Amino acid sequence: MALNRVCSEDFSFPLLTSRVPRIGSPPLWKPSPERSLARSVIGKDGDNDLSKSFSYVERRRSLWSDKAEEKMDMLWEDLNEELPPRRSQSLRNELSGDGGEKKRSSLLIDESSAVAVGCGMKLTKKTLPKKKKKVSLCDASSLVDSILLLLVLSDNSQNNQKLMGVLDVQGPPSSYILRKSQPLRRNITRVHCKNFTTMGDSFIRPHLRQLAAYQPILPFEVLSAQLGRKPEDIVKLDANENPYGPPPEATLGNMKFPYVYPDPQSRRLRDALAQDSGLEPEYILVGCGADELIDLIMRCVLDPGEKIVDCPPTFSMYVFDAAVNGAGVIKVPRNPDFSLNVDRIAQVVELEKPKCIFLTSPNNPDGSIISEKDLLKILDMPILVVLDEAYIEFSGVESRMQWVKKYENLIVLRTFSKRAGLAGLRVGYGAFPLSIIEYMWRAKQPYNVSVAGEVAALAALSNGKYLEDVRDALVRERERLFGLLKEVPFLNPYPSYSNFILCEVTSGMDAKKLKEDLAKMGVMVRHYNSQELKGYVRVSAGKPEHTDALMDCLKQFY
Repeated sequence: MALNRVCSEDFSFPLLTSRVPRIGSPPLWKPSPERSLARSVIGKDGDNDLSKSFSYVERRRSLWSDKAEEKMDMLWEDLNEELPPRRSQSLRNELSGDGGEKKRSSLLIDESSAVAVGCGMKLTKKTLPKKKKKVSLCDASSLVDSILLLLVLSDNSQNNQKLMGVLDVQGPPSSYILRKSQPLRRNITRVHCKNFTTMGDSFIRPHLRQLAAYQPILPFEVLSAQLGRKPEDIVKLDANENPYGPPPEATLGNMKFPYVYPDPQSRRLRDALAQDSGLEPEYILVGCGADELIDLIMRCVLDPGEKIVDCPPTFSMYVFDAAVNGAGVIKVPRNPDFSLNVDRIAQVVELEKPKCIFLTSPNNPDGSIISEKDLLKILDMPILVVLDEAYIEFSGVESRMQWVKKYENLIVLRTFSKRAGLAGLRVGYGAFPLSIIEYMWRAKQPYNVSVAGEVAALAALSNGKYLEDVRDALVRERERLFGLLKEVPFLNPYPSYSNFILCEVTSGMDAKKLKEDLAKMGVMVRHYNSQELKGYVRVSAGKPEHTDALMDCLKQFY
């Protein structure tokens, strides 16, 4: 485990983001050069100036004599991921130019910061001798319980280097020791450190320290306080919720045994879903919203460092959950009409061997659907396809749930949030091939679906007429909303197969400011900070009176 230590003898190791070690690797208390690190971590100072502080693996053949070229290739992959593109290319050019061989041997870093890969530590200025202005580091083992850090100090006056010290882990990770001895193939000075203190966040996995929190939609109560309006006076068209709510049968007042744990297999609900979908219950798994199943799939499928394919703009939870699980993301942007770039996906699958691809149909945020032709092409690739059908009920297109019986590399996700108005109770479900669902059962939380959620979902399925009527009402309002938005001179709405409409904001108007101005009027729409969508807003289809309120506000801008 990567821990943060502060030593009593002016050896300060503040917390620093580093790459997550591969979880599950066996402890190795005797580091070996065979396990020398081939990855680089970018040191992030308070000002996030990546160009001033980064580490580079020591590539001196006298120390690491084997697989040097392979390590360098792996290192470049990490540099390309962590550094800004211009900085990465500049560094590559520098190392391949005149004197590049000498520079490649050991790249020095800024004197104020040096990064210990795999242990979440940073050497500060106090650590360095007065005449030693720069330091470069390498890590002989990045396993969870074994860290060996080599300090290579540089004398600027003579432009040479000398291996000065080793920071080693002996026993459990609670005892970092810097001591005198002469290990490995060099004369190395070691100093013993005592009296460590531990910071609470030092127990957090290193890659999670740089994770940006997911930005969810604010609930009514928070919006009410922020806007100074009653919840019933807020027109909420920013989260694609079903404003009609669940059928009246979905009352929770008649629960008989709320004090008893729920059925860990959700048997009654899976049987009802089987009747609803025509797919046998053994193919169906229920979760605490489809979001739980997305994370469960990644935990079961991806090793840290393996990659998924993401096709932006799309649902942002895929990238977020990949980051949480230590996975990489290969982005294959959609075409200008928001259709999939299937040819580029095929190239990426062949060249980079990603583990799975997440597709949404209808896609959030534009409402486009994936054609059967494109889906079949992707299913023919050696990759696990996760098809998110959260909005399929509004599309008029048949669900692909039945396809999991034919395609071993297909998972289909559904939810009660949009269809049945149960977003607040978090009930989702998925269709899995039998060869995959067995492992999902093993890894899922045992009581992941609450009694309240299951009761409400069963009640919703029992009133199919209500669900159909609500769906038809939202589809009608979507079409009405689309026609009205087309009349707004600064909006360019896109046709949608879902319960929302994406609009390009034109005529020089700022999309973010439009969203903020509408919020002040009590109407909430969605704006994105991503590069692909910064000039767009997304509007959910609501009740007719919600559309009327939105249009009244928009008319004040023209």
